[in-house]
Amino acid sequence: MVHTVTKINSLQIPEFIKKYQNQEKFMAFCKECPNYNTLWSCPPLRIDATQFLQAFNYIYIIGVKVIYDTETIKLANTAEKIKEITTRSLREVKNKLSDKMLSLESEIPDSISLASGGCYLCERCKRRDNLPCKQPEKMRYSLDSFGFDLTAITSELLQIDLKWSKNSLPEYYTLIHALLTKKSLGTRLENIEIY
Repeated sequence: MVHTVTKINSLQIPEFIKKYQNQEKFMAFCKECPNYNTLWSCPPLRIDATQFLQAFNYIYIIGVKVIYDTETIKLANTAEKIKEITTRSLREVKNKLSDKMLSLESEIPDSISLASGGCYLCERCKRRDNLPCKQPEKMRYSLDSFGFDLTAITSELLQIDLKWSKNSLPEYYTLIHALLTKKSLGTRLENIEIY
């Protein structure tokens, strides 16, 4: 049904923020999202995004293209099938990617990851009930919740154009995670196996 391709690039945090962050512009998009103020991973954040990021020196962008085979694209011939295939495939890859990122955090001192989109660890996020996160050791903020331009990031740093579903399943989707570190990892992530 799917296969994946992983691309990784890095920048120093100050350069990354200067080049790709526009909180005012991208928070306006977040406010239109159904996850806004309903998931702990999504805006409005209860942390100072700038202060959080400035505790690190490097950001490693990990993009995973989830590529559909021709048969799967043909099978997605209704809105319901597109949604079902998209949700199932992206959730599976995202879960594996998130597990890998948590594993990297345990191996790399002073690191933390950022995830693709909202957190779905729980059936219903406790934020909806104004309660603390039930799994703070696993929940990670979404990269877009910091006001970053994901389209520019994937295009310029990973040479991937983002695709979206309109009336058919696209050739691929892209999940974008990040790893924040205090020290350079050099080539350590070059041959990382995600999926």
